[in-house]
Amino acid sequence: MDIYAVILAGGGGTRLWPASRRKRPKQFLPLAPGGRSLLAATVDRVAVPLDHVLVVTAAPQVAEVRAALPALPPNNVIAEPVARNTAPAIALAAHELIRRKAGDAVMALLPSDHVVTDEAAFRQVLEQACAAAARHLVTCGIRPSRAETGYGYLELGDATEGPAREVRRFVEKPDRVTAAQYVSSGRYLWNSGMFFFRADRIWRETQKHLPEAAKAIESANYANAPAISIDYGIMEKASGIWAVSGDFGWNDVGSWTALADIFPAQDGNVRLGGPQVAIEAKGNVIVGDALVALVGVDDLVVVTTGDAVLVMPKERAQDVRAVVQELERRKMEPYL
Repeated sequence: MDIYAVILAGGGGTRLWPASRRKRPKQFLPLAPGGRSLLAATVDRVAVPLDHVLVVTAAPQVAEVRAALPALPPNNVIAEPVARNTAPAIALAAHELIRRKAGDAVMALLPSDHVVTDEAAFRQVLEQACAAAARHLVTCGIRPSRAETGYGYLELGDATEGPAREVRRFVEKPDRVTAAQYVSSGRYLWNSGMFFFRADRIWRETQKHLPEAAKAIESANYANAPAISIDYGIMEKASGIWAVSGDFGWNDVGSWTALADIFPAQDGNVRLGGPQVAIEAKGNVIVGDALVALVGVDDLVVVTTGDAVLVMPKERAQDVRAVVQELERRKMEPYL
């Protein structure tokens, strides 16, 4: 079975501002264990030959991709001329594989900006999912460890096929009470955003469910494709979706507070970069190369870059998007 890793490496650099920017979103930041960029770590853990790795990225980010992955064949970087979300990006990669006479290959579709701490366990799940993808549309679900409201969920059905289990439905981000019910039921998994399918199969599904996207790709007029996610555009409409569950230390690094789950605390604070001084301060996340000194404050996020400083309570970590929106409103392009 031929397997291609298709890595989605676009993105707008919002959730980890100010370190992450439009031209250098979080997948290029050295946030993976060992100081690797998230993108490089994603490619490393898939463990397929580099000529079987395709990276789909935004046109302005091609140079960053090539710098992060210097050994990747240049033709394996696929540039989106405009951002159209994940469904058209995946269809673009599938169409390219079909053009290369690899339509029967399995695509392991992976986000480029997640952390996995148990790579051996991940590769085992990858093998199981790719095997099932020879016959089905497959996703990878993460066994939930808490009632998380920031993730979508997969509701599982009863049918099984080896390690795979049928997916009854995709569920949007729930409130906390509903999330607790999902976790206690044992029938739900977190939606990881990882998908597995044959290239020709997902292309047919695109033609069926998103014909405008298929036509836009075939006519080399990508801007005409609708902007829609693979979840909404195809997976929630298609029949016969299966899931393989995993528990491999997965983290989508969805906010600055996620670093506390990845890096050990030092003197009660998570610190990246430096130098940093914390006096009677604990529970903080401190990132940046400028000297940061904290005195008598707890549970803050403090991020410094060459041209910006972010300070906020950890409980407001998701609100960094409001800063980006305000910068956009003020047309402060150099800071985006």
